[in-house]
Amino acid sequence: MKEKLRKEILDRLEIEIPQVKDIRDKVRLEIPKEDKFGDLSLNIAFLLSKKLKDKPLNIANRIKNILEKDKNFEKVEVAGAGFINLFLSKQFYKEVLEQIIREKDNYGKAKENSKGLINVEFVSANPTGPLHLGHGRGAVVGNVLSNLLEYIGYKVVREFYINDAGNQIKKLGQSVYARFRQIEEPNYPFPEDGYFGEYIKDIAEHLYKYEREKILSFLDENDAIDFCGEFAKNLLLEKIKNDLKEFGVEFDVWFSEKSLYSSGKVDEAIQFLKDKGLVYERDGAVWLKTTQFGDDKDRVLIKSDGSYTYFAGDIAYHYDKLKRGYDYAVNIWGADHHGYFPRLKAAVLSFGAKEDWLQVLFIQLVKLFKDGKEVKMSKRAGSFITLKELIDEVGKDAVIYFFLT
Repeated sequence: MKEKLRKEILDRLEIEIPQVKDIRDKVRLEIPKEDKFGDLSLNIAFLLSKKLKDKPLNIANRIKNILEKDKNFEKVEVAGAGFINLFLSKQFYKEVLEQIIREKDNYGKAKENSKGLINVEFVSANPTGPLHLGHGRGAVVGNVLSNLLEYIGYKVVREFYINDAGNQIKKLGQSVYARFRQIEEPNYPFPEDGYFGEYIKDIAEHLYKYEREKILSFLDENDAIDFCGEFAKNLLLEKIKNDLKEFGVEFDVWFSEKSLYSSGKVDEAIQFLKDKGLVYERDGAVWLKTTQFGDDKDRVLIKSDGSYTYFAGDIAYHYDKLKRGYDYAVNIWGADHHGYFPRLKAAVLSFGAKEDWLQVLFIQLVKLFKDGKEVKMSKRAGSFITLKELIDEVGKDAVIYFFLT
């Protein structure tokens, strides 16, 4: 509504002051901090001063005389050296209320796809266990934000980034395999840093019932562990999808981190940066010059042992998003990731993205209390309340309301 009113004001002024055309993009229509300064404030007199070769105060009074004839305003005042304060009329509010009644749920809705293509990535939980209530806030905020962006005219692609590469999937496989072996060998060692949740036992029992012969047929125990890890990951990912669907959250894209490496996209992204002269070697490692784009220090992409850093996968993922043609990308992150944003933004800028292409919305972490004391939630320790349990207990709508407020 404010943007619509701004356009109407500028269209009206341009008829009598043609120079308005040259400064339209710079004109700000803002809400004053104090009610005594009106409902809205214009800075246009200062912008026209040089073009009209006149004092802002004189220009402001000229504009005041024009806008006083507009039925949208009860009163127009000039303040200070040339600010224009606008007081909305009862007629304006009457017409807005009539429009709301007339258009109902479509009030304020923009034409579909009129603002561009935007990627919103949220939840992106590791597929090493069920969704717990800590993931609920990200799911709610991401979905509501996506709905709002669609409402105002963006084509939104909801994306879930599957963290299926790296050590956590190996640990998942080791945990399931250990529980599988313990069915026949109770003293078989369980990894100290494994996943202790009861769901690991459930998966192991399923594998024992349906895949026992196959798992025991592997000559190399690591192959058996990899099989258990892949099976568990896929099973848990399917459960994550079902729980989110029940919660009213569905994704358009499920993007595998593992695919970045298998498809060569990480190497492609690093090579692109090398070709731009933004990559160098030091102490046997490969570094990216993120300091050229606002980071406090350069970042390692490939460690001295030849392995990729997590950062390398992250920048390749965002390079892939850029190549997919999104006008903007939004990530929903927990507050504990706040310090990671500057380096990722620097990397995105190094790929040639515009300054505001990547936006990150930080949300507060969810804490669980029992008997007045905080209970630390951990998939590894198996101490958490699942999102599904919470929904079953209090209902979907109550959970959504709680996480939004």
